[in-house]
This record gives sequence, structure tokens and C-alpha cells, in this order.
Amino acid sequence: MELIQLRPIGRLETPYRDKFGVPRQAGLAPSVRGRLVLEAEFRREEALRGIEECSHLWIVFLFDGVREEEVRLSVRPPRLGGNEKLGVFATRSPFRPNRIGISACRFHGFDREAEDGPALVLSGMDLMDGTTVLDVKPYLPYADLIPGAWSRLAPAAPERLPVRVAEEASTAFSEIAEEQQVVILETLSLDGRPAFHEKQERTYFLRIFDFDVAWEVRNSECVLCGIRNMSERVQ
Repeated sequence: MELIQLRPIGRLETPYRDKFGVPRQAGLAPSVRGRLVLEAEFRREEALRGIEECSHLWIVFLFDGVREEEVRLSVRPPRLGGNEKLGVFATRSPFRPNRIGISACRFHGFDREAEDGPALVLSGMDLMDGTTVLDVKPYLPYADLIPGAWSRLAPAAPERLPVRVAEEASTAFSEIAEEQQVVILETLSLDGRPAFHEKQERTYFLRIFDFDVAWEVRNSECVLCGIRNMSERVQ
């Protein structure tokens, strides 16, 4: 087969420092904001003219956290409990032949003040910090929103867990910025556990912003039981 080379147009800045716990689809955590920082050659007004007329953008990206050799022809989607195998092309699994993904994100305008601007400000992101972006396209409601479209594999959005901050973590949690609190709680409600862990009692860690957030699921409730500042831990 002929090989095709692609070059990045930019990289994403998001709160998620690790792929574990990242929302599994765009828009599930609308409070999550980030930036698309373009490569210098695309950081020009002529490439961005008109984009402000769009409320949402398609972000075409590369699953950087997946090694190229990890291609799978069949996968076990978490939404099906991790017990049923489907063909990779029937899923949005990152273990794809070319590791390409797409996310529809809300566009909030440009960050022109930063040294790396103009950068695109986005929300509803489901991507890890540093993700390579291959392209940006406008979301067109008349073409991209298809009335009557359906999927029997995932007919509805995943159910959310109620989230509670444990007493032992309440002081540390109250000291972080309110907008960060909202993002953390919204992300935890999506229950990022692997499907095969759902019957196990164990502590998980979400690396988000500059924090390592410890959480557990107890009686169908997500409990935030600890939070540490990662930069302080390194010192």
C-alpha cells in the first residue's frame, strides 16, 4: 500500500494530563475548556478568516497515546460492558489502523493576547493535553445533524454517577478555583472506570489540571476522597 504522510497543524491544551478518565465523547463535559495552539505557519489570519461564524468545529486529531503497533481489528467497547467484541470500524476505539479521531467542540473565539496566539478557545473537549491536531473543519448543522439518525450500539448518552466530596478531601477541594471544581466534578460523574473494574472496590486517580484526584465508587456514588497538587509533590 502507498503510505501517506500527514503533518500536524497544532496541538491541544486541555486539563487532562493522562488518558485515563478523559470523557469518552466530546460534549459530555461541556465545562471543560482548552486551547488549540496552531503551528507557526498556520497561525495566520488568512487561515482563520470566517471561522468566527461557527459555533462548533470538528477537530480531527491523532490518538497520540496509542502506540502504532496497537492496531486491533476487534475491540471491547466500554459502553457494552467490555464483554462484547465489535469490529473496530463499528466503534470509536483509539486502537485504529491510523489512530485518527474526530471531536465536535464548541468554539468560543480566539486567544489573541498570548504569545502563541491566535489560539482557538474550545469547550466540551474529550482529549488529552498535547494531542496532535491534523485538521479543523466547521460544523454544519444542515449536513452534520441528521434527523432520524440512530445507533443501536449506543442509543443514549451514558448515565452519570452522583459525586460527593469526602470530608477528608473537602478542605483541599475548597481551596482550588471554582471553575476547576466544576470540571473535576463533571468529569468524575462520567465514571471513567474500565468496564471490567465496575464490580471491584478500588481507588482510581484522575490527573487533571495540576492535581492528582483520588476517587472511588461506593454504592453507585462517586466519592472524591483525596486531592494532591502534583507540582508540590515533585518539589
